[in-house]
Amino acid sequence: MVMSTSSNISQSTYSPSEPETPQGTTQIKIQNFDQSVNHVELGLSIEQSLKNAQMEMHQKRIQTIRKELDYLKSTEWEFEHDKGFMQ
Repeated sequence: MVMSTSSNISQSTYSPSEPETPQGTTQIKIQNFDQSVNHVELGLSIEQSLKNAQMEMHQKRIQTIRKELDYLKSTEWEFEHDKGFMQ
């Protein structure tokens, strides 16, 4: 009867759901690596999107400044007669 009690104890402490095999550990490491790679790829994607947005904003600012310069050049004649008054 003592034999059956010890075998019951050893069976109750064993849990097959815990990955004690090298394969289980390897799978966890692969999942962690995949998550890290996905995280890095997401970061690079965000960084590239930010650079593109900054470049578009820069181009729009340049276009606005050029329009203002063209306007100033086209209306310069209106202010030429004021040059004599400033001297």
